[in-house]
Amino acid sequence: MRVTRKVFINRDPDIVFDYLASPTNEPVWRTSILRAVPDESGGSVIGATGRSLIRFMGRDVDVRWEVVEFEPQARLCREYTSGVRGGRDRYMLQRFGMGATVVELEVEVDAAGLMGLLTPSRRTSMEHELRTDLQRLKAILEDH
Repeated sequence: MRVTRKVFINRDPDIVFDYLASPTNEPVWRTSILRAVPDESGGSVIGATGRSLIRFMGRDVDVRWEVVEFEPQARLCREYTSGVRGGRDRYMLQRFGMGATVVELEVEVDAAGLMGLLTPSRRTSMEHELRTDLQRLKAILEDH
């Protein structure tokens, strides 16, 4: 299942991208990510890896991630794997006017076993969660 949402943030793309590229910031603004820790400092280059604790369908799931796309101020993609949930989170940024950014977040979830059968029924709640998370991101970045 794939869900995509966009948000307009009144901040320069470099500021927005730097915030998104730090995996330790994700638990601050993403409801489903409880913890994110890179294996090495930084965690924001192609091939960088780490671990996250994600809330998925009422369960805490430990996942491994790897940065598979990285283009400064433009694109970042982390691919997740675990025994229960896989997928990817892709951030695409586009400059908008003077000092503003449009962020598009595409979340793709691949679930195994019974979880995989239930995933399509979660589309509406996932869309709502992403909309809420992106509004939180906007508020955090515009208040700094």
